[in-house]
Amino acid sequence: MNVAGQLDVLTREQMQVVHEKACELLAKKGAIFESDAAIDVFKAHGFKVSDHTVFFDAKEIDRCVELAPSKFKLEAPNHEHDVVVGEDRILIHPNGGEVFVQDYQGARRQATRKDFAELQMLYQALPNIDIGGYEPVSLNDVDKRMRGIVGMFESFKHCDKPLLSPMSLETIQKKEEVIRLYNIGFGSDTYTDDHYVTWHIVCPNSPLFFSQFACDGIQVYAEANQPVVIVSAPMSGITSPVYPLATVILSLAEELAGLVFAELIRPGVPVVVSASLTYGYMRSASWECAHPDTILMLAASTQMQREFYHLPSRAQTGVTSSKCIDYQAGMETMQSFLYTALAGCDVTSQTAGSLSNLMTSSLEKTVLDDELIARVRLLVGGMTFSEEHMGLDQIFEEDFGANFLAREETLDYCLEAWEPSISDWTNSDEWEAQGKRDAADRAHDVVVELLEEAPESVLDEEQEREMLDFLRSIEESA
Repeated sequence: MNVAGQLDVLTREQMQVVHEKACELLAKKGAIFESDAAIDVFKAHGFKVSDHTVFFDAKEIDRCVELAPSKFKLEAPNHEHDVVVGEDRILIHPNGGEVFVQDYQGARRQATRKDFAELQMLYQALPNIDIGGYEPVSLNDVDKRMRGIVGMFESFKHCDKPLLSPMSLETIQKKEEVIRLYNIGFGSDTYTDDHYVTWHIVCPNSPLFFSQFACDGIQVYAEANQPVVIVSAPMSGITSPVYPLATVILSLAEELAGLVFAELIRPGVPVVVSASLTYGYMRSASWECAHPDTILMLAASTQMQREFYHLPSRAQTGVTSSKCIDYQAGMETMQSFLYTALAGCDVTSQTAGSLSNLMTSSLEKTVLDDELIARVRLLVGGMTFSEEHMGLDQIFEEDFGANFLAREETLDYCLEAWEPSISDWTNSDEWEAQGKRDAADRAHDVVVELLEEAPESVLDEEQEREMLDFLRSIEESA
């Protein structure tokens, strides 16, 4: 039995109260939408508006939540990699927003276009990472005007899984350029009109403020028939009240406000609601992604998103504050990811390769996390419950004190059983004879191997030429 969604942080009665309090916030305090165009949309639909503050009626919130689908297909350039968001399998997509990259020797430096491309090659090769693209590191050696579109091109060039839009699309023009690149990549000028191929991350400024950038993101992508992800990211004690429950309520209010706006623009457009909740660590006046309070908040948010609203759920999970690949990194990554997976999260961000409170990406940790993801998926999948797996026939057939090593069933099961891709299961003598190498060493070997084996491009020549011509036209007109 699959055990995803079996972990409940809130009772049904508590979920109802949380929803009512989120609606109360939106009804009495409202949310600011900085965009004049957004305000015009709300006014046209009869919402109460004061200057740029929008007030929400609970019935209208419920209506818009009903419009948003509980699942949808996200297409890949290679349709063998298409995924359905909102089904049983938890989907993994790249980090977003990390500024630095950490190399094998542990040195942290500004990330480059080459680092970005190599991460896309790993996403293509690693079996437990479902989605590529996005913005796992900044392209610091690319002119700021071109970073988003160049990153999108590198994603298409090196990964044919579903590809997410980059975060740094500050203008409407940049957002529209990226959508145009998708249409080139999928071979039709109007492909995005009828197919979901990406989504745009929109993050309100807590508490309850949607900037011009956030409003434009919702509007451009909803109008283009592409899903929108509302990522609420309040920090307890800093941009939300210090209590975990209060942070969850505020986060849900922001997610609902963004969802309503998207559904007013295009009724039925998929909206993924996402929690990126963090703990305000007062000892250093910083925010902390790996505090247990953070994990509880993520689980409660996931439960509300999935069980109460029946919406696809996304979380920033599988995170660590560790600055290197060590015991702390493994402990915190597993703590965060497993707990959220058990709560039933559909999509995760930051689960593959993130270090240092979401500031750094590591190629070696990406490979290690691919195994961690496989472990969690196996655990969440639960135990097979069947007559065959009860094994009574085998037990009856064998003598007292006998073993089952030579049985055909044992061999068949073990041939298909899960095995680690990086972890070392040899005995101590073998491990010492092989040089006492640790997990990071073994992961580096895999990184080198996968990058050496990666094709120069997964695009055909005509696609690549058309994309490069498009990039050149943008650069020349800048």
